[in-house]
Amino acid sequence: MSFEVIPFLSLNGHGAEAISFYEQYLGAKILFKKSYKEMKDMDPQFNYEEGQDDYIAHSVLQIGANKIMIAEEEMDLTRPWQLSNSSSLCIQSKDFSRIETIYHALIKHNQVHILTPFEKNVFSPGYGIVRDPFGMIIQLTVTKHDF
Repeated sequence: MSFEVIPFLSLNGHGAEAISFYEQYLGAKILFKKSYKEMKDMDPQFNYEEGQDDYIAHSVLQIGANKIMIAEEEMDLTRPWQLSNSSSLCIQSKDFSRIETIYHALIKHNQVHILTPFEKNVFSPGYGIVRDPFGMIIQLTVTKHDF
């Protein structure tokens, strides 16, 4: 592989909490994680506000066969921070029971909101959409295709 594209989530102070959530509910494995405090230990020039020791400077998680990155800071400093309604994480598998199990695990969390109940539709034998506690949209799809 010459390169890969990895979704990068900037979570505005909820990075560590999100990592824990994705570990518990999506089976994420932490491949790399550095807090603001650890960054300061590595680079005394790194500055941050009091009370942000546990904020995430950078992390890489493996979820299934893919990776996501999570940090706190916004990417475009010319605009206010906003988690958009125009992006989502899509978790897919041909294994119906695997996707159904993940969906039901997610909706047990009291801060996960069902946007589309998990059910058969025209393109999938099982499809649902939820919003996680951090505002991230997660699509869960049973796929018929090899991508």
